[in-house]
Amino acid sequence: MNDPIPFDRLNFFLEHLELDPDSPDGLGAHRAAFQQAGGEFGRHFCQYFLAIERTRLILEQGDNLAQLEKILAQWFHGLFSQNFSQEFLAYLWNSGARHVQLSLDQRFVNMGYAVTRDFCHGVIEKSVPSAEQEQVAKVVDRMLDFCILVATDSFITMTSRCDRSMIEGIAHQVRNPITVIGGNIRRLQKQAEPGSPAQQSYDMVLKENQRLERMVGDIAAYTGLFQDEPLSEPCDLAVLLEEARSWVAARGLLDGVELTMELDPAHSVALGDREELVLLLRYLLENAAEAVEASEPLVRVSSGPGSTPGFMEVAIHNTGRPPSQEDMEQLLSPFHSSKPMGTGLGLPISALAARRNLGALSLRPGPRGGAVCLVELPAPPEN
Repeated sequence: MNDPIPFDRLNFFLEHLELDPDSPDGLGAHRAAFQQAGGEFGRHFCQYFLAIERTRLILEQGDNLAQLEKILAQWFHGLFSQNFSQEFLAYLWNSGARHVQLSLDQRFVNMGYAVTRDFCHGVIEKSVPSAEQEQVAKVVDRMLDFCILVATDSFITMTSRCDRSMIEGIAHQVRNPITVIGGNIRRLQKQAEPGSPAQQSYDMVLKENQRLERMVGDIAAYTGLFQDEPLSEPCDLAVLLEEARSWVAARGLLDGVELTMELDPAHSVALGDREELVLLLRYLLENAAEAVEASEPLVRVSSGPGSTPGFMEVAIHNTGRPPSQEDMEQLLSPFHSSKPMGTGLGLPISALAARRNLGALSLRPGPRGGAVCLVELPAPPEN
């Protein structure tokens, strides 16, 4: 896995745990006691997990125990002999990535850190004067907390990338036959008699093919949200909505729909990633436009204060049939749709974009019928 190591994020962890690259120096002469305990740690760690049936099977199938004990001893010695330099941060990160490659259960990795913490406290009790034990334990605990954060961050990042690569590969492989099928159906349609059963069948197949095309596009949008960390900057809601409206209108989804925007000037700016917020609003407008009442096709967008201090709210109302209680509970789940030709991904994509930008999305029946999608997003601090 040749992915860049997120040093900025790792340094953020160090800072918020009140550690710095030289933190191990805070152990002073006591570092030597931990360094000398490396071999004992390797043996203790292996014996602990050999006593658990599931992990014993893993240990006995891997490298020989003597080699594993040596690797663990080196890791433990390195933790207390090296400072948190960029080189050592890379070592910690890559060890977490290695856990993914080996398909290690992250729960057992975290259990391993609990074993390490107990072992370190044992070293402190035996080797550190009682007057200094509390301070030394505080530094050691924070060092181990940092290691857990790095291992967990690496695990989540790498597994997410593996999952995303798999999904992107499937979507790519599906896209090609969908295109071929669609082209051939259109060719056959031209040869069929207008209104004939054959043409009706081709129409049905083509609609399903188009739904698959939209689903592949929605899957790409969903996985694309995981490409980078979201930015946080002031975003003018009117500008975001216009870009989202243009995209939806260009696909004919607003034909015959009356769209009104009633933005509160005091709540017209949100903090978040501009591209992700446009995506969020794009899918919500598309969903609202598809759900409107045919006899009264209205969509209204409004903004106002959020239910939580420091947040603002965007509400998208549409006419039509109010969602049932079951729909409201299921519509934010992937692939659940109340529309015959829906992909079931629009609202989950919007909900994911909201969460990534520290907000939230909810759905409720409208006060006079229809539905309301509520999005809460962070607002810029007041001057």
